[in-house]
Amino acid sequence: MQPWHRAAASDRGSKMQAIEVERFRRDGFLAIPQLIGADTVAELAGVYDAMLRGEIDCSATDNPLGMTTRQIMVPSAYHPIFRDNPALDAARDIARALLGIDDPKPVFDMLIYKEPGQLATTPWHQDYSYAEMPFTPAGTPVPSDEYVQFWVALDDVDEENGCMHFVPGAHRAPLLDHYIAGGDADYSQRLLAIRDPEAALDLDTAVACPLKAGGATVHNYGTPHFTSGNRTTDRPRRAYIFNFSSRDPRA
Repeated sequence: MQPWHRAAASDRGSKMQAIEVERFRRDGFLAIPQLIGADTVAELAGVYDAMLRGEIDCSATDNPLGMTTRQIMVPSAYHPIFRDNPALDAARDIARALLGIDDPKPVFDMLIYKEPGQLATTPWHQDYSYAEMPFTPAGTPVPSDEYVQFWVALDDVDEENGCMHFVPGAHRAPLLDHYIAGGDADYSQRLLAIRDPEAALDLDTAVACPLKAGGATVHNYGTPHFTSGNRTTDRPRRAYIFNFSSRDPRA
């Protein structure tokens, strides 16, 4: 695996340096060692755990992916903490710089939980493949300045329990060929994957992004990414994911 790229941020967010913005445009992703502090992690994780225990009803969008992966779509619909929190505030500051606009719009959020021993991977894919049903056609140009996704670690993550991996620079090419790896073709929670990623991507250049709880990655919608299963016996992996767009979703 290649060295991973660090970008600075605090619990209140920070201005991105020009070199970091240029690195993002070149590679399609950044790793942020600390997006939020320990108190915010604990608060978000506490509500997250209540959702996993069923104390907050998310059954309408709580989707099992494999045997023990839990994906809760749009948690902001079920609890106000996911509509207003320091992670969103800090990420919005970063999104301003990466998208080049003053007022990036939040457009989507979800939670993905991989418990210890859950070995199913999240396959290599590009988020822009989800822009159309059942998937965006291969060869479609990927907008470079419309969307970014933040992946916030609420547990320490590494290659053993499912940290993010990226292929740098691949976002600058047209969209790769995807297929439906799970779910139904007309289902909003379908799972898409790049067809034959070993041939389509130079996986020798893939970058793993281990993080402490409170760290985050941010990536372009065209950047191929992957997470392994959780091969540990005692370390959960809770991820809080949300997107910002330069476009108004109501338009």
